[in-house]
Amino acid sequence: MSGKVTSTGVLKRLREQRAGELPALQARLKEQIRVTNEITRLLKDGPRTVPALAEAAGMPTQTVFWQLMALKKYGKVAEGEQDGDYFEYRLVGEEG
Repeated sequence: MSGKVTSTGVLKRLREQRAGELPALQARLKEQIRVTNEITRLLKDGPRTVPALAEAAGMPTQTVFWQLMALKKYGKVAEGEQDGDYFEYRLVGEEG
């Protein structure tokens, strides 16, 4: 063997080194999808504030807030009217 490093060999070694991280990553992704789906489901009933979504979903407000900001960044939700101290968020393309 010449000791030549191939990209296949590097990738294989990297996969072996990171194998223990995969289950945690998959769990985080699964939770993120669950949170996104729950927020989307709740917003189908009409606009809601972060505290209202958090209460309805049984999630911490910061979790709901960060997920809403990601959905907003990618054009899935938008800020609507202000309800007291909070903005209501709505699904883009949905009436309400």
